Amino acid sequence: MKSLLSSDYPILKRVVRVATNNNFNCTNKEFRQLDELNIANPDAMFFINCNVNTPELLKVNDHPYKVVITVNPSLIIRKENLDKLHQIDKSRVAFVRVKYIPDHPEINWLITRLVKDDYAVVVTVQRWNGIEALLNYTKLEHYTFSHTRFRLSGEALNELQSFIDSFGDKAKVFLCDRVGCGCKGCKLCSMLTAKVNCDISSINLSTSGTCKFNCPDCYAKTMQNMFRAFGYQPIIYDRIKANSKQAGKTSHIKESLEKVRG
Repeated sequence: MKSLLSSDYPILKRVVRVATNNNFNCTNKEFRQLDELNIANPDAMFFINCNVNTPELLKVNDHPYKVVITVNPSLIIRKENLDKLHQIDKSRVAFVRVKYIPDHPEINWLITRLVKDDYAVVVTVQRWNGIEALLNYTKLEHYTFSHTRFRLSGEALNELQSFIDSFGDKAKVFLCDRVGCGCKGCKLCSMLTAKVNCDISSINLSTSGTCKFNCPDCYAKTMQNMFRAFGYQPIIYDRIKANSKQAGKTSHIKESLEKVRG
């Protein structure tokens, strides 16, 4: 199998996020399927997407793929999650993902701790489907309803951006899709995994199945439930394709692009 450094790819045409709409469970079957895909696609670099609560997560130490790990998938900070993260070879970790909500200083503490531990940290802002779930964790005043979801806005969003900027230019801490233009305007996934400015695609492995976790207002789960309601398959498996965010086709991204262009 080819090595998985971007410099070893003669022609790197795409970076592929594995398990965008489900979870890579780190089972032997999944790694075997991923190995086959890696061999069959010499122009692609694959990296895997995992929840820190994945039971077999430590198996990533035995394989060459870069991994992105969500450290607080339930929005709650647990010491055992950090302990588990520290058992993973840091060279395997492309970046760690922290889900953010305001009025929770422990999340700011987690980000600070991970930066001090020399991880690349990508902060993603939690969005909400409805008021009931939102109020279980935070305050409605911090959010604006836009394009079917409650999105962080106003002073709370400014405070998050200022907090991230306070680490300075040399720190490896970033806000996912800061300008609101989707993956094409963000490029963090490609830069932090392959160190190249490259468009991102996705694949959801059939060996992974649907995600077994139930994270608060998970967008992937929301879409799967909608597809089921209309009689469709919840996930398209085993096909490399840019999703709507990666392709810049969502209404939210289109609106942001229009604002940027003036």
